[in-house]
Amino acid sequence: MSWGILVGFIIYLFILAFIGWWSNKYTKNESQYYIGGRHVHILAASLSDKASDFSGWLMLGYPGSAFKAGVGAIWAAIGCLGGTLLNWTMMAVRLRIYAGKLKAITIPDFLEARVKDHTKLIRFISGLIILVFMTAYVAAQFAAGGKTFAEAFSVSYEWGAVITFVILVAYVVVGGFFAVVWTDVFQALLMLTVLIVVPFLIVGEVGGFANAINLIGQADPTKLSPFGGAVGLAAVVFAIGYASWVVGYIGQPHIQTRFMAAKHPKELRRPGIFISIIWTILVLWGAFFGGFLGIALVQKGSLTVSDPEQIIPALIVHFTPPLVAGILISGIISAVMSTADSQLLVAASAVGRDYIHKIFNYEPTQKQMVNIGRLVVFILGLIALWFALRPNPLVYGMVATAWGGLGVGFGPPLILSLWWKRITKEGIIVGMLYGLISEVYMESTIGWAFTSGPLKGVPIFFVNFFITLFVIIIVSLVTKPPEDVVKRHLSLYKKVAVENTAEKTVAETRAKSQVEHVAEHVLLNALIP
Repeated sequence: MSWGILVGFIIYLFILAFIGWWSNKYTKNESQYYIGGRHVHILAASLSDKASDFSGWLMLGYPGSAFKAGVGAIWAAIGCLGGTLLNWTMMAVRLRIYAGKLKAITIPDFLEARVKDHTKLIRFISGLIILVFMTAYVAAQFAAGGKTFAEAFSVSYEWGAVITFVILVAYVVVGGFFAVVWTDVFQALLMLTVLIVVPFLIVGEVGGFANAINLIGQADPTKLSPFGGAVGLAAVVFAIGYASWVVGYIGQPHIQTRFMAAKHPKELRRPGIFISIIWTILVLWGAFFGGFLGIALVQKGSLTVSDPEQIIPALIVHFTPPLVAGILISGIISAVMSTADSQLLVAASAVGRDYIHKIFNYEPTQKQMVNIGRLVVFILGLIALWFALRPNPLVYGMVATAWGGLGVGFGPPLILSLWWKRITKEGIIVGMLYGLISEVYMESTIGWAFTSGPLKGVPIFFVNFFITLFVIIIVSLVTKPPEDVVKRHLSLYKKVAVENTAEKTVAETRAKSQVEHVAEHVLLNALIP
């Protein structure tokens, strides 16, 4: 192990410790611990959203997939970009408005209040989905951390996973949501730096991009095909298999809570979309080319990689001086931390707020609720660590399993709750039960993707998402929502004209108002002589 790498990593730890200490000053009650009291700046919310989105999948799973599949893995990036756009255009603003109106702190809060479910079944099922799949998700992050520490510090995978657990749980327990958000901002910038730098270093060593392509073609010509060498229907299925990540975005509680925490819904429009999309394009570009061009470096004989998912940490250690490598390796650990911290916090809210507080009607003080959340974070972290210590973990597949469970469990009820007035509590309950049971059963018996037949390679969650959507719609149509719930939904997004005039349409009134406003601004500021 290089002492320079260790020093660089220690610098990273000191920064995390400072953020955790600073954030603890702003964590005095339940709302602040779970969503920052809805006072998170749009820059922080946007970067934290994306940092918590991509996880160790971005730094290990996806580059490893690009290393194995070649150009075909680009479809996963397309799916992720599409999912990001879907979140910001279809979910962000509406969820912030609705959650604020209903005073919802968590996703179960929102779903229960949205359809007036007094049975608490929605909250109970939501808690099960979160506990099962968030724990699996955190286990994937610990696995990614274990692989990174093993490659960079020459420790065993098991010790690497344990170290990841200790660092992560420490600052989440201390700082809550503010610590999570601001460490995510720092970590998002660090991840961005790593993924922009690495592809250029590879191209420089192999003698240019054209030479890199030639070396990859010599290793395996199918890796230069966007469909992995498949044709016809098989090519379409290949692309869907990789791009299917798109449907899971709207069901990730650790992402949606970022929108609920924004200061104002208006901030989630252009500023949030711009920041998020630019960051997404840059990091996906870097992750893909880091793994894809790594094939050329291995083919040339400059690098040896035993596990494709360790290609990025191996490249960092290969190219950079020890101190710089330690800081850049921290960028990979950042990807792990930035997702796992959010997932642990959401899982803690399921136990502390949704079960103990809401279902069992225990009324602790605000300080007790924060402490309960911290205890739950520690216990769930231990459970996730136990799962992560299983032999031969595959980060890509572990993330797909957890991502799918959350996407199927929460995605359909969330998007229908925001956009459809007729959704009912019965529809949500039946749909969420189907999503939970089918995902647990199919993924435990088949795996995270179909292994045979015409859908071979397509993730199970992609098909299950649309089945769950259909189930909720059918059940909602044969049941009836309360009239006041429908009226509230219709009135919540109703646009009001700036002038009250019966002679003009709303569009005409607004157009004149805008023109008059501009004219007034010009005259008052003497912009026209």
